[in-house]
Amino acid sequence: MKVIGIVGSPRKGGNTEILVEKILSGAKEAGFDVEIFKLNELNIHPCQGCNFCQENGRCQQQDDMQKIYDALYSADALVVGSPIYMSYVTAQTKIFLDRLYALLKIGEGSRIPAGKRCVLVYTQGGGTDGQKVMEELSMFFKDALGMDIKAIIGANNLNPIGAVNERKDVLERAFEVGKEIVKG
Repeated sequence: MKVIGIVGSPRKGGNTEILVEKILSGAKEAGFDVEIFKLNELNIHPCQGCNFCQENGRCQQQDDMQKIYDALYSADALVVGSPIYMSYVTAQTKIFLDRLYALLKIGEGSRIPAGKRCVLVYTQGGGTDGQKVMEELSMFFKDALGMDIKAIIGANNLNPIGAVNERKDVLERAFEVGKEIVKG
């Protein structure tokens, strides 16, 4: 069994990365293979809206998103984490989400097998819209990609790097969700 993590934060070692890694460490302890992708360190171009993927079943852009596509096909579970910037996910995460269009065939649904598990992670410096953003985003993963949403994990008031380390309740929940992520 394999769990992949996507970190959409531009901050190296930031709160989102810490939470995604905590989930993956729980999955690893439970015996799952894990892999992490840090979007800010990858070369991923924005979707060009060319619809090549609709005609050919794959994106024509040859960039690091190809590695993520391959991992998504083989993974049993996906963890997607993003800080909330300006009331939405980061630009890095948005580009990733837009490029998932290549995994859809309009009128037919998802090209990846249904039933993969998904956990969404958010962190936010202030405000209260992080949970709402992730709830809305969960509908895409559920309805468009056919994924089973296992949890939304996150917290507010986490602006300084490492602030989540003081939130033992959030860290413990993340670890436990990681251990349980691929169980029915």
